[in-house]
Amino acid sequence: MKESYFKNKRVWITGASSGIGRELAIEVSKLGGICILSARSEDKLQETKDLTQNANQHLIYPLDVTNDQAVEDAYESLIKEGPIDILINNAGVSQRSTTESTDMAVYRSLMEVNYFAVVKLTKIVMPDMLKRKSGSIVTISSIAGKVGPPYRSGYAASKHALHGFFDSLRAEVSHRGLHIMIVCPGYINTPIAINAMNGQGGKYNKRDKENAEGLDPNDLAKRIVNAIAKKKNEVYFGKFEVNAVRLKRFWPGLLTKMLSRKFLKDPKK
Repeated sequence: MKESYFKNKRVWITGASSGIGRELAIEVSKLGGICILSARSEDKLQETKDLTQNANQHLIYPLDVTNDQAVEDAYESLIKEGPIDILINNAGVSQRSTTESTDMAVYRSLMEVNYFAVVKLTKIVMPDMLKRKSGSIVTISSIAGKVGPPYRSGYAASKHALHGFFDSLRAEVSHRGLHIMIVCPGYINTPIAINAMNGQGGKYNKRDKENAEGLDPNDLAKRIVNAIAKKKNEVYFGKFEVNAVRLKRFWPGLLTKMLSRKFLKDPKK
């Protein structure tokens, strides 16, 4: 099913220079999809492209997703070559700092990258999909989009916002042939913590033990493409941390105690 679903589809992946985005590009290429790879670093995008199958058929398009004009120009250029069949909103940045120590500028920056840039790109790609009555918009959220862990108040807020937006959008367009899916990964073994923002806007530049012991990103990519082909609405992938979503729904008091205990045991971030 996956092979037939992705064959010759044009798949635009943001944040494709490393981590989940890179693994998604590799997996989509194996299934016969045509990847459009975007991120800020052209060199790292080239590294991703070199790892894909049939690398010559994939396109690199360097892009800062927070630059509205650049996003519009990118889409106008890409649509001339053919429709975008699947958009994967994967670009994002995390955070490691207490609420008390986090500057407001950091909160605004997190929202610009993780929320507003996603909304902007979605709104640009969506009209043509609706016109064709076909297409998938896939957004990489997080378990933190459902449960707010310590040291990630701005990150969690930006991911929570995505769920509200895409739940509403799904209700508006699903009957018009547009597939909307949100992916909620737990701890994944990627550089997300190293590249996270600290309370003053600099790089956290450390690895989290949880992420280092988390799900392999290649395993995650396989699960995501399978969920896209099955046109799932919302999926959760990870290890034990996925249970936090159920705990929040049925035992919220217990979850609060568990997260508070975690915060007290690890007050260094």
